[in-house]
Amino acid sequence: MAVRVSGRVLEINSARTGTSIELDNDPAVGPKGNVWLLKIDHSNYNALFSLILAAAANRWRITVRIEGDAEIDINTDAAIRNIGVGFK
Repeated sequence: MAVRVSGRVLEINSARTGTSIELDNDPAVGPKGNVWLLKIDHSNYNALFSLILAAAANRWRITVRIEGDAEIDINTDAAIRNIGVGFK
């Protein structure tokens, strides 16, 4: 497993605690439910949320890196640390 995964945004859900996204990556290498969580108290929440919306609207492929040093586990929730977009 790894600490980052790439894919296109399939679904965005917002709640009081933050935003969750689902990517089109292989669920076998994603976190629990293949859902990535952007916590509302993330210091860069607004910028990351805007990037998620732009990526979804434009079908850009994003790379999501999770918090901490533990690898992505299909049985554990994954909180987003940062998101990158490559324009190659």
